[in-house]
Amino acid sequence: MRGLSLNPTSSTLCTSEWARLFVVIPAYNEEQNICRVVEAVKGHFPEARIIVVNDGSSDATAQKAQRSGADVIALPFNCGYGVALQTGLLHARRSGAEFVVTMDADGQHEPSDIIKLLEPHRAGTADLTLGSRYLHGSRSYRVPRLRRYASWCLSRLLSFLVGRSILDTTTGFQGINKRTLNIYLSLRDFPEKAPDADLLLYAHVNGSRVQEVAVTMYEDATGDSMHGILKSFFYVPQMLVSLLGVLLAYRSFARRSM
Repeated sequence: MRGLSLNPTSSTLCTSEWARLFVVIPAYNEEQNICRVVEAVKGHFPEARIIVVNDGSSDATAQKAQRSGADVIALPFNCGYGVALQTGLLHARRSGAEFVVTMDADGQHEPSDIIKLLEPHRAGTADLTLGSRYLHGSRSYRVPRLRRYASWCLSRLLSFLVGRSILDTTTGFQGINKRTLNIYLSLRDFPEKAPDADLLLYAHVNGSRVQEVAVTMYEDATGDSMHGILKSFFYVPQMLVSLLGVLLAYRSFARRSM
């Protein structure tokens, strides 16, 4: 959790608005990090609801998250990041969330940057904000070359499909309003490794306005990325197929609606 800020920050949101902010954190065997992540979020935004989805961890992740002040949803076994994320989003919607911020449990994301993710929503210019490690003004660790190349390939393709530049297609640091929350949860086959380019494309074709925000992103000390070096070999072709599936499904639905 190198560099993680614990100092409270001021904001323009009132207490009642912060109370409708949900921070969803999928977690799997993160007992070394989860306390500091939860405590840092609470230090900046004490009124926000913090939801840790314990994805069948074999360590003390759930107990430590609960002791730190988070609401914990326990999955019976390891279901994968996508299922854990979808579970947290469903809980947030059923609990009346106005905004949802998704974060990783490994300490990569800077909690004070949550306000940056929410500013475009407050201004009415975005429905989905992406905390980007590649946008000008961001501060990020050095991404391994192969992962960076895979991300660049998908960035170029997704940017072409949505008609605007999107540089970081795999960021787990997102700000989501009600509109996008409903769009995400309307997807029958929620991506197993969400967030990813296919989910962003799905949001776009369903009318969600997507905007990137420069943030600070730290390196995952565990090195256990969903898009690790070996996985990057297969990532681009798999995502090409998934993006094509989103487009075909959308065009088929559009034709039936005419």
